[in-house]
Amino acid sequence: MKNDKIEDNHSYQKLRDELAGAKMFLRLVKFFSFLGVNTKDLDKAFEKLPEIKSQFDLLSKSPDKFNDHFSKRGWIAHESMNSELMLTAIEFADKGLIDDAERRLIEYYTTDKIYWMLGTLNGVEALSKRHNFFQLAYEDTLAKRYHAVVPILLIMIDGAVNDIDRQTGFFAEKTDLTTWDSIASHSTGLTVLKETFCDGRHKTTTEEISLPYRHGILHGRDLGFANQTVTAKCWCALFAIKDWADAVKKGKRNLPRPVPKSSLLETLSQLKDSLNKYSESNKRNKAARQKMDLWKDRGLIIGTDIPAKGSPSDYADFTPEQESIKFMEFWTKGNYGAIARQIHQFSKIKKSEKIEAGRIRGIFSGKKLKDFKILNVVDCAPVISEVTLRTIIVFDKKQYEKEIILRLIYESPNEEILINGDKGGMWTFIENFFVKIEFLELEI
Repeated sequence: MKNDKIEDNHSYQKLRDELAGAKMFLRLVKFFSFLGVNTKDLDKAFEKLPEIKSQFDLLSKSPDKFNDHFSKRGWIAHESMNSELMLTAIEFADKGLIDDAERRLIEYYTTDKIYWMLGTLNGVEALSKRHNFFQLAYEDTLAKRYHAVVPILLIMIDGAVNDIDRQTGFFAEKTDLTTWDSIASHSTGLTVLKETFCDGRHKTTTEEISLPYRHGILHGRDLGFANQTVTAKCWCALFAIKDWADAVKKGKRNLPRPVPKSSLLETLSQLKDSLNKYSESNKRNKAARQKMDLWKDRGLIIGTDIPAKGSPSDYADFTPEQESIKFMEFWTKGNYGAIARQIHQFSKIKKSEKIEAGRIRGIFSGKKLKDFKILNVVDCAPVISEVTLRTIIVFDKKQYEKEIILRLIYESPNEEILINGDKGGMWTFIENFFVKIEFLELEI
């Protein structure tokens, strides 16, 4: 856990060893070819090896370079950080344009580009409990209400780390934020960030600050905290903590037992499998990029292209509007198990359908769907659409008219890359509109 560089992490070292083995094997292939042995298929399998090695070298060294440039400025590399953003920031910093690099980071972490990362927080129980606060902070960020965002994020970060660590919060001196084989929780990552954020602030100042000094902000001494820069760095820290929490959940606080080294034949077999997977992945990614280049919003007109209301059979299969109508139908019939299956699961560890159905039953209990219709369908991205529905709900003998927006994500059951228009996928929705239903009487 105290290794000097992130590039020395076990995962990187393992891949480095595999690539070194592949290079050695490639020399053997060339030798056999020289002797007249037909190695055509092997040559083809290894033709991408130099490109793979070049990409690996670039990516494995980038977290260390990023931290060298930015950790004292309140940014650290973490697993869920956008790799293109990281590489771009490093490129600018290497050229002496570190302020321009930081501007790109600030803009990224204060726009809707972090929306998908917001959803991944639900994969950690301690963060999922605080989802409503993160959702409000996200909305306040887009509205540039930075005075409201910064204190909430600092408070929630401290509380969530306390729940995960089960001893102390993020800002406590003795909290250990390092784990084995991690980027975010490497000794040059969150630990450095915590020390920076915990800098002593001993007098009241109205000057604008560029770092989220916890003590100065929450004790009312740093009055110039309400700005985009401090907000962005709070979000970056939160997502890095999420990646640390994932490492903790995987048991990476303790070093694993040594694994016996593979034999040459086993290594070669593993290399072959890795190269085959890489080749197949490249083909899928290329096909997906081509489809995405051709993708465009369908520009549906309600009442002309699709009906405003009807049964699922009135809509094309594998479309977000059909899934939305199914949701309305399940609600009408009180089929909460089916609704539970429609909810997008950001974590690979799926929640219990029975428990989820019970939770949804509690939210929808007593709220009868009297009528509904589709008001609008917007295809936001190749795999994301938003369907706006007008609903009429009867609750406690009163009638409420509410608009709800289903933000739906298209995914494949076998991890194949699909986009809107492909067959065989499943549209699932983000449940951020549930609060409108749960607290219906307060939404007059």
